[in-house]
Amino acid sequence: MLLGGGRSLFLLRRMNTRLLQLLVWICLFLALPSVLYAHKDIIIPLKGTNLVGLPKNYAPAELDMKALRLRIGSHAMTFSPLLKSFFDEPYELRISASWYHERSILPPYLLLHIQPKKTKDFSYNILINMDSLDVIELSVTLRESDSTSRDLPIALSEQQKEDLRKSIETFKP
Repeated sequence: MLLGGGRSLFLLRRMNTRLLQLLVWICLFLALPSVLYAHKDIIIPLKGTNLVGLPKNYAPAELDMKALRLRIGSHAMTFSPLLKSFFDEPYELRISASWYHERSILPPYLLLHIQPKKTKDFSYNILINMDSLDVIELSVTLRESDSTSRDLPIALSEQQKEDLRKSIETFKP
């Protein structure tokens, strides 16, 4: 009888463990979407020169790809020689933005993702502060395989940093 009782106790413990595991998985499954989608960039279409989809406080929002000039609100930037060089070859441009995340982590930003058409081995990213048009980060994404890529920041010389600062003008509202 002890053997049968021990087996019953073992089965009861195993059943409780499985029930507990199931409850944990259910909780994770329900909580995961809010974690995964806590922050997602918004795709910003370019209609002519207008950036469509930004909040009104960032109007006017324009990107002129012929003049390589960006305007958001009361700031405008004519791309510096370094930024212009990212557009030398035929490219595909994807624009996204975020302004609803925690500002202590990152200011509201616009991301220009430039994919040269001749190669899929690398692409450029220009991350821009939407409040000031300061460049937050420049990077190149190296595609190592179909499933692996690596982002590398682009180091700037003092002259390049100065050129970026000088390229920004402020308009009075």
